[in-house]
Amino acid sequence: MVDLSTAMAAAGAERGKRQKGDKDKRGKSGRKHGLEPFDPQKYVAKEKADTASMWLVLFFALLIGSITRFIFMPNLDGSGGNDLLWVAPLAMIILIPSLHRHIMPQSFVEHYTKGTWFKAGFLYTFAWLAVTFLLSNPPFGDIGSPEPSAGWTIILEDGSDWYMPQDNLTSKNTIFWEATDGNDDQFLAGEAWLLFAIADNADPNDANFKVSISKDGENSTELNISESEWDRMMAGRVSATEASANSSIESHDVVLVDNDADRPIAINLGEDLEVGIYSISFEVTEQGEPWVNTNSWTWKLIITEQEA
Repeated sequence: MVDLSTAMAAAGAERGKRQKGDKDKRGKSGRKHGLEPFDPQKYVAKEKADTASMWLVLFFALLIGSITRFIFMPNLDGSGGNDLLWVAPLAMIILIPSLHRHIMPQSFVEHYTKGTWFKAGFLYTFAWLAVTFLLSNPPFGDIGSPEPSAGWTIILEDGSDWYMPQDNLTSKNTIFWEATDGNDDQFLAGEAWLLFAIADNADPNDANFKVSISKDGENSTELNISESEWDRMMAGRVSATEASANSSIESHDVVLVDNDADRPIAINLGEDLEVGIYSISFEVTEQGEPWVNTNSWTWKLIITEQEA
């Protein structure tokens, strides 16, 4: 039999051994626990080397972006096939290790590893993209071509009456319209007006337009832009919507102008358009910086016969 005092003494001795063992473990070198010994001086030196690397890469990206924008781009026409503008700058990534070894002091270079080049490559890529984007857009440049701001629509003016196409017959690039009876022919009675707006990252009013229309693939006819008629056409559009409260026209009332700076355009497509497929082609040019910006697109108006 073990009395109570003996058992308590044995337990106290065991507890003391455990506490001493834990203290010894905490006092041992961290190497046995898989930890590297911390060297404050080495840590500070590596941070300085990494910071210097960051600034070197940022300066390199700024230099390459500036050379691309102010030397390469002015010698290109911007009409396409300018792969050199992104292939060459991105290929400069392979120069980053050599650049460090030739410019940085040896005390910095000894801290650089493969991880350093990996991080530097990412930093260079995104810094170069940011510099290129900044220098290629206003106020430093303009390489963006004018384009439609939002949607487009056609409105029909027949005397004092206004009509719009049914929304369920409208797609992104094509508008279908069912013709009305007129004597022995099928046609849209009245004048057809095309409405849309032009957006640009500079002033869209500086853009030059060439608009033409052709029916069923025949010879095209150049159209005149009637920007002064925009307000009157928009008033007629509102009138057409209000007069068709029981139809689906309201849901066809697409957004035409996405920004107050956009350029509104109204174009008279002709009067009493006959049944057929009309292609409306646009060619837009503007003097950008450093080259001429161009754009083109085609919309279709398909007029079908009235169902019996």
